[in-house]
Formats: sequence, C-alpha cells, structure tokens
Amino acid sequence: MQSNTFCMSPFVRMTQWWNGNLNTCTHYNEMTGDGSYSEKQVFIPKDKYNSLLDAFNGKEMNDLRSKMINGDFLDGCRYCYHLESLGLMSLRQSINSCHTFESKAKLKEIEIYPSNKCNFRCTICNPSASSMWEKAPLQSKDEKPTKTYLLDDLDDLDLITISGGEPMIMEDYSGDFFKNRSAKLFTMATNNSVFPKKEFFNFVNRCDDILIYLSLDGVGEVGEFCRKGLKMTRFNKNLKKWQNWFDDSKFKRNGNPNYKLRPPFLTGLRIMFVMQIYNVFNVYDSMKWADEHDIILDLRNCYSPEKLNIAYLPDEIKEDIMNGPFYNDTHKEFTYKILNSDNYDKKRVEEFIEYTKYLMVLDEIPKESLKIFKKCMDII
Repeated sequence: MQSNTFCMSPFVRMTQWWNGNLNTCTHYNEMTGDGSYSEKQVFIPKDKYNSLLDAFNGKEMNDLRSKMINGDFLDGCRYCYHLESLGLMSLRQSINSCHTFESKAKLKEIEIYPSNKCNFRCTICNPSASSMWEKAPLQSKDEKPTKTYLLDDLDDLDLITISGGEPMIMEDYSGDFFKNRSAKLFTMATNNSVFPKKEFFNFVNRCDDILIYLSLDGVGEVGEFCRKGLKMTRFNKNLKKWQNWFDDSKFKRNGNPNYKLRPPFLTGLRIMFVMQIYNVFNVYDSMKWADEHDIILDLRNCYSPEKLNIAYLPDEIKEDIMNGPFYNDTHKEFTYKILNSDNYDKKRVEEFIEYTKYLMVLDEIPKESLKIFKKCMDII
C-alpha cells in the first residue's frame, strides 16, 4: 500500500518499554522531532494484557490498523514524518520496505526493554531508561512492571530487538530468555561495557543474521562525559572481542549487502553515535577513531531530550558548527540537514542551560562539551 502516512508497524510489530507499557514501535506517541511541544502518551498501559500477542490482537492495535488503512495523518507518527522531510530514512520506511501489505495482521517483530537496569548515566538518558539516573539527585523512579517480557506463544519471528538499560547486565537476559529462541534477524544496542556470555552466542548462532550496535557518543573525555560510566580502554578491549568473534562466525562484520530485511542493509557490527549539543564538536574525532579501529559509525541526531537537539540553537552558534571541520561529506551533509531542520527556540535553549548547570553539580564537564553552553550564556 503506497502512502505518505501508511505504516506496516501495527500489522507486524510490538514494543515493550522499561515500565511495562506497550507500543507498536519505539516512536509512536513517544517523540515528534519537529519541534512541537507534546507530552509522551501511553498507548497501551502495563498489565492490561498478559502477552505481546494478546496486546497485538487487542482494541488499541486494531484501531490503529484501521487508521493506517484509512490513510489518516497521525500525530503519534510525526517523528517518522519529520525524518522523511529531511531526506533521512525513517522506521516507517524501513518497516514498509520489508513487508507486503496484508489486511490480516501477524506479529513478526518484537522490541523489548525489560527494565532500566544500567551501569551508565548518559546525558541523553533519564531515570525511566537508566537505574543509574534514578540514583541521581532530584530524580524520580518509575513503577516496575510485574512481568519483564511477554513472549508467550511467540515463535518464527522475523525480528527480535533487545535493549535496556544495558541488556548484558540484566538478569532478564540470562538463562531461559535465549533458550530455544531464534529469529531471522536479531538486533541489540549495548554500551559495550560487558562482553556477552556463551548462552547469548548460542542463541545468536540460531539466527539468520544480526545487527549489534555499540553505543558511543564521543571519544576521549567527551565520550566519557556524554556516557557516564564509559571507559575508553574497556570499550576498545571489548570492541576487539566483538570483531574477533564476528570474523570467526558465519556473520559478515561489515554487514551483508544481500540481506534486505532491514535496509539500508544494517547488519553486522556498528557504532551508534547520537549527535547532541555536548558532542557536536567531537564528531570529527569520533569518525576518525572509527576508521582507525575498522568499525562503521552511524550518525543519528538527538530528538529526546529535545533540549540537546542542535537544531534549536541560535543562528550564530549554528554558523560556528557549520564552519566545521567535517570528517567527510556524510558528516557535513548530516549536520547541515539537522541544523537547518528547525529554528532557534529560546525555551529549548533555556532548558539546555538549566540542565547543564545541573550536570555541573554531578560531573566535571570537559571544556569542549561546555563550548556551546558558554556561548548560549552570552547570548541569552
């Protein structure tokens, strides 16, 4: 079904969040990306259904499928609409390219965040997604779900995605989670602080292909500030372990160009780099580091929290960023697209300033990461 709004996600996919709430994907009603002020909305509240399959066949998902078929423009889908307006691939486009429309829905893809247990406190994160943030001053705690994953009666899946928190330190991902389970494609995001155990690799070898994202939002002191808990020496050591494992496995480390479940052929081992105000001047060094360490780095922009999105900065600061240096054309074109995607937003910048003052109480912030903060203080 060809449409600028239609998405196959409600026909094939479910997501479970850290607090037990359910969604069709990670973006629906979660973020807009286009600068509009809106609160996250709970799509399916925790404990309403006993399994992801029950929720998939429930009223909320049936209603959403009807809206998709009708071609409705949905506020909950604005994040994908926004990415597409910039010429960037959205999750909507990715999912649509993998599935042929059938009016009869079948759950084929799941994404699971069993808990917020984490050993990092990243600048772009929050207490809902990180137990380390829960321990910080003036932060609140979410209620924990009664069931951490709801996979009853699910097999023969096209896609299993797991994340956290940090999945490799969660009890939920030890033992029976991986036992006798498989998928056509398995994907995971990890902070790379812990190398997986044997049970994990036994599971992975039953999958057709895999995508392992190692999260890294900067190198050196900038990276260790943006992802509090990161130690570059440990990261490099575990990166080498991953590279050696891939090279000895059936999987292609730099991606399989013939595997089309998730374009643009995102399989293998990659770095996920989320560009934000604190690390925008570190992208060059990070891309250089990635080349030196023979690892693909994928650039993404920070849309949550919005206060760290460089698109809302004053024009004179945007000009400083646009003056480079840029590591390559990909770096330059991506940065330009993001900077030009929205206008100066004083409220967002004020939120960034207050957040930075809060972080100053918790951590020593590198000079490079404070560069934009100081310029904002002079302007506002």
